[in-house]
Amino acid sequence: MPLDSDIKPLAGTRPFYTHVRPKHPERESVAAKHKHKIPMEELLLHAPESERVADWFREWVEGLRLPFRRALVPLAHNWAFESAFLKAWLGVEAVDEIFHSHARDSMLYAISLNDRTAFQGEPVLFNSVALGSMCLKLNITNTNPHDALADCIAEAEVYRTLLRTF
Repeated sequence: MPLDSDIKPLAGTRPFYTHVRPKHPERESVAAKHKHKIPMEELLLHAPESERVADWFREWVEGLRLPFRRALVPLAHNWAFESAFLKAWLGVEAVDEIFHSHARDSMLYAISLNDRTAFQGEPVLFNSVALGSMCLKLNITNTNPHDALADCIAEAEVYRTLLRTF
């Protein structure tokens, strides 16, 4: 989801949002099924294959008309996890081409804030740095937790709140 300089959804630019048919549905864990609440049958029957979605994603990125050699600066909650997924899906070279290496990550930001307060002998600010916990602590509503787009919107608000507050 592209953001503007105020870390809000960029007006006039649609986010990239779709389901992807899993390559290995037999690997679905009970915990994952409980979190995302998407019936595997729905994904298997209706979602496009990952290769097709990758093509659509590349077309979407091209449609952003970024200046030559400019890349998207990722904002994520746990970029290490998210980037590993993207590299497995799109390939390392494509991820390195599409995304700038200077990612922003509210989870790492919160961990750093906890380190700072602990270093100063004060209680940590965040007992949990999970996105849901951060939203609760910062009084941010996530309209549909574990939905990719809703999590993007909540993550942007968490990051913006962290920047303004700390």
